Amino acid sequence: MQFLIRDDDACALTRPEEIERCYGRIWDEIPIGLSVTPFRVPDKTGHGMPETLSRLDEPHPLGDNSEMVSFLREQIAAGRIFVALHGYHHARVEGQPEYVGGKDLARKTREGRSYLQDLLNCPVDTFVPPNNAVSEAGFAAVVGAGLNLVNNQTYPLSFFKAAGPGARLNRALDLQYRLQVRLGLRSAYKKRRYRGFQQIAYRTLGPSQDLSNLEKALHLCARTDSPFILATHYHAFEKKLTSGESIGDGLLRLIELAKAQKSAEFIRYDELW
Repeated sequence: MQFLIRDDDACALTRPEEIERCYGRIWDEIPIGLSVTPFRVPDKTGHGMPETLSRLDEPHPLGDNSEMVSFLREQIAAGRIFVALHGYHHARVEGQPEYVGGKDLARKTREGRSYLQDLLNCPVDTFVPPNNAVSEAGFAAVVGAGLNLVNNQTYPLSFFKAAGPGARLNRALDLQYRLQVRLGLRSAYKKRRYRGFQQIAYRTLGPSQDLSNLEKALHLCARTDSPFILATHYHAFEKKLTSGESIGDGLLRLIELAKAQKSAEFIRYDELW
Protein backbone atom coordinates (compact mmCIF):
# COMPACT_ATOMS: atom_id res chain seq x y z
CA MET A 1 0.00 0.00 0.00
CA GLN A 2 1.01 3.62 -0.50
CA PHE A 3 1.24 5.91 2.55
CA LEU A 4 1.80 9.66 2.37
CA ILE A 5 2.26 12.09 5.26
CA ARG A 6 0.75 15.53 4.72
CA ASP A 7 1.73 18.06 7.40
CA ASP A 8 0.10 21.50 7.13
CA ASP A 9 1.04 25.07 8.06
CA ALA A 10 4.84 25.36 7.62
CA CYS A 11 5.64 29.02 6.89
CA ALA A 12 7.86 31.95 7.86
CA LEU A 13 6.67 31.57 11.46
CA THR A 14 7.90 27.97 11.69
CA ARG A 15 11.21 27.08 13.34
CA PRO A 16 13.27 24.22 11.87
CA GLU A 17 13.52 22.51 15.24
CA GLU A 18 9.73 22.17 15.35
CA ILE A 19 9.77 20.06 12.19
CA GLU A 20 12.87 18.12 13.18
CA ARG A 21 11.44 17.31 16.61
CA CYS A 22 8.39 15.70 14.99
CA TYR A 23 10.01 13.90 12.08
CA GLY A 24 13.79 13.74 12.53
CA ARG A 25 13.70 10.13 13.67
CA ILE A 26 11.73 8.87 10.68
CA TRP A 27 12.43 11.12 7.67
CA ASP A 28 15.49 9.16 6.50
CA GLU A 29 13.08 6.29 5.84
CA ILE A 30 9.77 8.10 5.31
CA PRO A 31 9.57 11.40 3.37
CA ILE A 32 7.46 14.15 4.93
CA GLY A 33 5.10 16.30 2.87
CA LEU A 34 4.93 19.87 4.18
CA SER A 35 2.05 22.08 3.05
CA VAL A 36 3.81 25.45 2.93
CA THR A 37 2.21 28.91 3.00
CA PRO A 38 4.43 31.42 1.14
CA PHE A 39 3.20 34.71 2.67
CA ARG A 40 1.68 33.85 6.05
CA VAL A 41 -0.51 36.36 7.81
CA PRO A 42 -0.64 35.42 11.52
CA ASP A 43 -3.87 35.05 13.42
CA LYS A 44 -4.86 37.59 16.06
CA THR A 45 -3.28 35.69 18.94
CA GLY A 46 0.21 35.55 17.46
CA HIS A 47 0.47 32.09 19.01
CA GLY A 48 3.83 30.43 18.39
CA MET A 49 5.33 33.39 16.54
CA PRO A 50 9.07 34.00 16.91
CA GLU A 51 9.90 37.33 18.55
CA THR A 52 11.60 38.49 15.35
CA LEU A 53 8.32 38.05 13.47
CA SER A 54 5.89 39.70 15.83
CA ARG A 55 3.77 41.79 13.43
CA LEU A 56 0.12 40.83 13.23
CA ASP A 57 -2.12 41.28 10.19
CA GLU A 58 0.86 41.61 7.84
CA PRO A 59 2.22 39.02 5.38
CA HIS A 60 5.42 37.28 6.42
CA PRO A 61 7.21 35.97 3.31
CA LEU A 62 8.87 32.62 3.86
CA GLY A 63 12.08 34.14 2.47
CA ASP A 64 12.31 36.42 5.53
CA ASN A 65 13.07 33.37 7.66
CA SER A 66 16.48 32.51 6.25
CA GLU A 67 17.04 29.73 8.79
CA MET A 68 13.83 27.99 7.73
CA VAL A 69 14.60 28.45 4.05
CA SER A 70 18.07 26.92 4.44
CA PHE A 71 16.61 24.05 6.43
CA LEU A 72 13.94 23.33 3.82
CA ARG A 73 16.38 23.49 0.93
CA GLU A 74 18.71 21.07 2.69
CA GLN A 75 16.00 18.57 3.61
CA ILE A 76 14.35 18.76 0.19
CA ALA A 77 17.69 18.09 -1.51
CA ALA A 78 18.23 15.13 0.83
CA GLY A 79 14.82 13.68 -0.08
CA ARG A 80 13.48 13.97 3.47
CA ILE A 81 10.89 16.66 2.75
CA PHE A 82 8.67 17.52 -0.21
CA VAL A 83 6.30 20.47 -0.41
CA ALA A 84 2.81 21.50 -1.53
CA LEU A 85 1.33 24.97 -1.82
CA HIS A 86 -0.91 25.73 1.18
CA GLY A 87 -2.72 28.88 0.19
CA TYR A 88 -1.15 32.31 -0.19
CA HIS A 89 -1.44 33.92 3.24
CA HIS A 90 -3.81 31.39 4.95
CA ALA A 91 -5.71 34.13 6.80
CA ARG A 92 -9.48 33.98 6.91
CA VAL A 93 -11.36 36.58 4.87
CA GLU A 94 -14.45 37.88 6.67
CA GLY A 95 -14.51 34.67 8.66
CA GLN A 96 -14.22 32.40 5.62
CA PRO A 97 -11.28 30.19 4.61
CA GLU A 98 -8.84 31.98 2.30
CA TYR A 99 -9.80 30.00 -0.81
CA VAL A 100 -13.50 30.52 -0.13
CA GLY A 101 -13.67 34.21 0.74
CA GLY A 102 -10.43 35.48 -0.80
CA LYS A 103 -10.04 37.69 -3.86
CA ASP A 104 -7.61 37.59 -6.80
CA LEU A 105 -6.95 33.92 -6.17
CA ALA A 106 -5.80 33.06 -9.70
CA ARG A 107 -2.90 35.51 -9.47
CA LYS A 108 -2.07 34.54 -5.90
CA THR A 109 -1.99 30.84 -6.75
CA ARG A 110 0.39 31.34 -9.66
CA GLU A 111 2.53 33.76 -7.68
CA GLY A 112 2.64 31.57 -4.58
CA ARG A 113 3.62 28.50 -6.55
CA SER A 114 6.38 30.32 -8.46
CA TYR A 115 7.66 31.89 -5.25
CA LEU A 116 8.03 28.52 -3.50
CA GLN A 117 9.59 26.84 -6.52
CA ASP A 118 12.19 29.59 -6.94
CA LEU A 119 12.90 29.96 -3.22
CA LEU A 120 13.18 26.26 -2.40
CA ASN A 121 14.62 25.00 -5.70
CA CYS A 122 11.97 22.33 -6.13
CA PRO A 123 8.87 21.66 -8.24
CA VAL A 124 5.44 22.27 -6.68
CA ASP A 125 2.59 20.33 -8.30
CA THR A 126 0.13 19.99 -5.41
CA PHE A 127 -2.31 22.29 -3.62
CA VAL A 128 -3.61 21.73 -0.10
CA PRO A 129 -6.47 24.18 0.61
CA PRO A 130 -6.26 26.23 3.82
CA ASN A 131 -8.96 24.92 6.16
CA ASN A 132 -9.61 22.22 3.52
CA ALA A 133 -12.12 24.31 1.58
CA VAL A 134 -12.33 25.90 -1.88
CA SER A 135 -15.05 27.95 -3.55
CA GLU A 136 -15.78 27.95 -7.27
CA ALA A 137 -13.24 30.76 -7.76
CA GLY A 138 -10.70 28.99 -5.57
CA PHE A 139 -11.14 25.75 -7.49
CA ALA A 140 -10.71 27.53 -10.82
CA ALA A 141 -7.55 29.26 -9.55
CA VAL A 142 -5.96 25.99 -8.45
CA VAL A 143 -6.87 24.02 -11.57
CA GLY A 144 -5.90 26.96 -13.78
CA ALA A 145 -2.46 26.98 -12.21
CA GLY A 146 -1.98 23.32 -13.17
CA LEU A 147 -2.03 22.01 -9.60
CA ASN A 148 -3.45 18.77 -8.24
CA LEU A 149 -5.58 18.82 -5.08
CA VAL A 150 -5.49 16.94 -1.81
CA ASN A 151 -9.08 17.59 -0.77
CA ASN A 152 -12.21 15.74 0.31
CA GLN A 153 -14.71 18.09 -1.31
CA THR A 154 -17.15 17.05 -3.99
CA TYR A 155 -17.92 19.72 -6.58
CA PRO A 156 -21.11 20.96 -8.24
CA LEU A 157 -21.20 21.41 -12.01
CA SER A 158 -20.48 25.13 -11.69
CA PHE A 159 -17.00 24.36 -10.37
CA PHE A 160 -16.05 22.46 -13.51
CA LYS A 161 -17.48 25.17 -15.74
CA ALA A 162 -15.38 27.77 -13.93
CA ALA A 163 -12.28 25.69 -14.57
CA GLY A 164 -12.64 26.12 -18.35
CA PRO A 165 -12.31 23.62 -21.23
CA GLY A 166 -13.02 20.00 -20.43
CA ALA A 167 -15.85 20.86 -18.04
CA ARG A 168 -18.31 18.34 -19.51
CA LEU A 169 -15.75 15.55 -19.49
CA ASN A 170 -14.72 16.31 -15.92
CA ARG A 171 -18.31 16.46 -14.77
CA ALA A 172 -19.00 13.09 -16.41
CA LEU A 173 -15.91 11.62 -14.76
CA ASP A 174 -16.95 13.02 -11.40
CA LEU A 175 -20.44 11.55 -11.67
CA GLN A 176 -18.92 8.21 -12.64
CA TYR A 177 -16.58 8.25 -9.63
CA ARG A 178 -19.41 9.12 -7.25
CA LEU A 179 -21.64 6.34 -8.62
CA GLN A 180 -18.84 3.79 -8.35
CA VAL A 181 -18.22 4.75 -4.72
CA ARG A 182 -21.94 4.59 -3.91
CA LEU A 183 -22.23 1.12 -5.46
CA GLY A 184 -19.15 -0.11 -3.62
CA LEU A 185 -17.19 -0.55 -6.84
CA ARG A 186 -14.53 1.98 -5.94
CA SER A 187 -12.90 3.25 -2.77
CA ALA A 188 -13.49 6.93 -1.99
CA TYR A 189 -9.77 7.14 -1.25
CA LYS A 190 -8.55 6.17 -4.69
CA LYS A 191 -7.05 8.93 -6.80
CA ARG A 192 -9.42 10.68 -9.20
CA ARG A 193 -8.13 11.70 -12.64
CA TYR A 194 -9.75 14.66 -14.40
CA ARG A 195 -8.79 16.60 -17.48
CA GLY A 196 -6.10 19.04 -16.32
CA PHE A 197 -5.74 17.89 -12.71
CA GLN A 198 -6.01 15.03 -10.26
CA GLN A 199 -7.46 14.86 -6.77
CA ILE A 200 -7.13 12.53 -3.82
CA ALA A 201 -8.88 12.34 -0.46
CA TYR A 202 -7.18 12.25 2.92
CA ARG A 203 -7.77 11.20 6.52
CA THR A 204 -7.13 13.59 9.40
CA LEU A 205 -4.92 12.77 12.38
CA GLY A 206 -6.13 15.42 14.83
CA PRO A 207 -7.66 15.96 18.26
CA SER A 208 -11.19 15.10 17.13
CA GLN A 209 -10.16 11.68 15.80
CA ASP A 210 -10.09 8.22 17.35
CA LEU A 211 -7.02 6.14 16.54
CA SER A 212 -9.03 2.94 16.07
CA ASN A 213 -11.05 4.59 13.29
CA LEU A 214 -7.86 5.62 11.52
CA GLU A 215 -6.52 2.09 11.88
CA LYS A 216 -9.68 0.76 10.23
CA ALA A 217 -9.32 3.31 7.43
CA LEU A 218 -5.72 2.24 6.86
CA HIS A 219 -6.71 -1.43 6.62
CA LEU A 220 -9.49 -0.48 4.17
CA CYS A 221 -6.99 1.35 1.97
CA ALA A 222 -4.70 -1.66 2.08
CA ARG A 223 -7.53 -4.03 1.04
CA THR A 224 -8.68 -1.77 -1.80
CA ASP A 225 -5.18 -0.79 -2.94
CA SER A 226 -5.94 2.87 -2.22
CA PRO A 227 -3.30 5.39 -1.11
CA PHE A 228 -3.57 6.37 2.55
CA ILE A 229 -3.03 10.13 2.81
CA LEU A 230 -2.68 11.22 6.43
CA ALA A 231 -3.10 14.92 7.23
CA THR A 232 -1.74 16.35 10.47
CA HIS A 233 0.00 19.42 11.97
CA TYR A 234 3.50 19.59 13.43
CA HIS A 235 2.32 22.16 15.99
CA ALA A 236 -0.30 19.75 17.38
CA PHE A 237 1.88 16.68 17.99
CA GLU A 238 1.49 16.88 21.78
CA LYS A 239 -2.31 17.15 21.66
CA LYS A 240 -4.42 14.10 22.45
CA LEU A 241 -6.68 12.10 20.20
CA THR A 242 -10.13 11.24 21.55
CA SER A 243 -8.79 7.73 22.17
CA GLY A 244 -6.12 9.14 24.52
CA GLU A 245 -2.92 8.85 22.47
CA SER A 246 -0.88 11.88 21.50
CA ILE A 247 -0.98 12.79 17.83
CA GLY A 248 2.74 12.03 17.56
CA ASP A 249 2.31 8.56 19.04
CA GLY A 250 -0.73 7.98 16.84
CA LEU A 251 1.36 8.72 13.76
CA LEU A 252 4.01 6.22 14.81
CA ARG A 253 1.33 3.58 15.38
CA LEU A 254 -0.15 4.12 11.92
CA ILE A 255 3.30 3.94 10.33
CA GLU A 256 3.88 0.65 12.15
CA LEU A 257 0.61 -0.72 10.80
CA ALA A 258 1.41 0.46 7.29
CA LYS A 259 4.78 -1.29 7.37
CA ALA A 260 3.00 -4.53 8.23
CA GLN A 261 0.98 -4.35 5.01
CA LYS A 262 2.12 -6.10 1.85
CA SER A 263 4.48 -4.02 -0.30
CA ALA A 264 4.22 -0.87 1.85
CA GLU A 265 5.50 2.28 0.13
CA PHE A 266 6.01 5.68 1.71
CA ILE A 267 5.65 8.10 -1.17
CA ARG A 268 5.88 11.76 -2.27
CA TYR A 269 3.40 13.74 -4.32
CA ASP A 270 5.36 13.26 -7.55
CA GLU A 271 5.06 9.49 -7.10
CA LEU A 272 1.36 9.77 -6.25
CA TRP A 273 0.41 11.79 -9.36
